[in-house]
Amino acid sequence: MRKKQKQRIILGIISVSLIAATISYFYSSDQVKIQGFAFGNNLKSIQDELKSLQIEFISKSTSLKEGDITKEEFLGFAEIHLKKVENIVIRYDELSPPPSFAGSVELLKLSTKSQIESFKETIEWIKTDDESAKIRSESFLQEAFEFELAGLAEFNSAKSGINP
Repeated sequence: MRKKQKQRIILGIISVSLIAATISYFYSSDQVKIQGFAFGNNLKSIQDELKSLQIEFISKSTSLKEGDITKEEFLGFAEIHLKKVENIVIRYDELSPPPSFAGSVELLKLSTKSQIESFKETIEWIKTDDESAKIRSESFLQEAFEFELAGLAEFNSAKSGINP
């Protein structure tokens, strides 16, 4: 009887261990999903805010070209706008991306940094009428676009489980 009792105790311990391991695995899996969902929402929030700021900058640039606002009004707006976009770069650093998404976040951050440089050159062009600043602005804008496309492609690859 003693041997049977030991076997039952050992089987009970093994069963409890397997159940605990299974619960732990599924709990951990759920936590990863929750963290991934939070990361995705935070990244979307950053991208949405950046898009809104881009639209606002384009709108003010158009208003300046059409004479609806003065050069001084635009330059005042542009300085505040630039600080807002620089704060977005900081928000990328505050993200905790899953390892497979880290590259895409870095590319999107580089895109934002290139947009900042484009904005700076646009401001310089408007201040000085220096056409070379306008050309540099357009070049930075193209670079930002390329970084963003690469970042989105890498994000979608990571999301679908494909390693770039």
